[in-house]
Amino acid sequence: MAKFELGTESEIAHYYNDDETLRLVNAMANVIGIPIEEVWEAYGGFLIQFTMETGWDELLRAMAPDLEGFLDSLDSLHYFIDHVVYKTKLRGPSFRCDVQADGTLLLHYYSKRSGLYPIVKGIRNLRKASSGKYLGVVREVARRIYDTEVVMKVQERKQEHLDAFVTEHVVFVITQIENSNSVQKAISSKTDSQIDLTQKCFPTAIRQETRVTDLLELVHPEVPFSYESIRYYKNSLFVFRLKGIGDIVHEVSDEAKTVLLKGAMVFIDDGKYILYMCSVNVTTVRELIERNLHLSDMQRHDGTRDVIMLNQSRMSQVELKFVFFLYYYPCLWSWPWTNS
Repeated sequence: MAKFELGTESEIAHYYNDDETLRLVNAMANVIGIPIEEVWEAYGGFLIQFTMETGWDELLRAMAPDLEGFLDSLDSLHYFIDHVVYKTKLRGPSFRCDVQADGTLLLHYYSKRSGLYPIVKGIRNLRKASSGKYLGVVREVARRIYDTEVVMKVQERKQEHLDAFVTEHVVFVITQIENSNSVQKAISSKTDSQIDLTQKCFPTAIRQETRVTDLLELVHPEVPFSYESIRYYKNSLFVFRLKGIGDIVHEVSDEAKTVLLKGAMVFIDDGKYILYMCSVNVTTVRELIERNLHLSDMQRHDGTRDVIMLNQSRMSQVELKFVFFLYYYPCLWSWPWTNS
């Protein structure tokens, strides 16, 4: 039906171009008797399930503290896969979230490949969703990582001309389903369009005046923590330990492990001020989780993010390249309904 040579239509890890992929999906929809949209929706849920069950659950859980942050971090993850690890020039989609006053999220999805947005969306029928099948990427992430259920509706779909490309722009409305039987995580940390800065502040730094010695303890170099020492050792790497509970993001019952900062001292305005440019001193996802931090807590240009993801890719038993080729270039293999 898909006009492939018999026996070659379901090769594992085989690259299919867009035309071949669409032929496979169309044939599958006709054989099973479901809309093409539902085939893509099921594929999206299967992709997240497969990724988390093959060694990448910790990285996905460490992306952000909420669904909004997770979706906003996808672009940097795609860039890392493309430009840092494999240099494959993949044509991945782009995502952007806007928080609404009523607590819903507007998810803007951009793709140079038209018609694949159902991979993100998920099925409309809640009865089917509760059976564990036909969940798209976003709904599967919400359920598996953030222990909550959401519904998605397409608010707008249009074609936009950007440079020499025609880009599909789909706007989704994401709504959290209320469940009185359990305590759910919010899908966004923002109550409105303004960021609550106290969420990102160290607990003892919320007073009007705070001394740097109240927050930091100098670990390296082993010299007195003074202006003179910093000037003498201005070319050194400076490592500090955050005092107190060491948790700058979340309120937790158990004390988090010590947070170390490493960076350089930059003198400003002829030495009247000193700017400490630093990053959190972690190299693995496990170290990040132990300190109740997420990749979204780091600036997107911070190389520490790439170090963490690169180390995770080396430790995984399944190559990251193969997992995400499934996302960029969907292919037919081990579909979730083959055994049902």
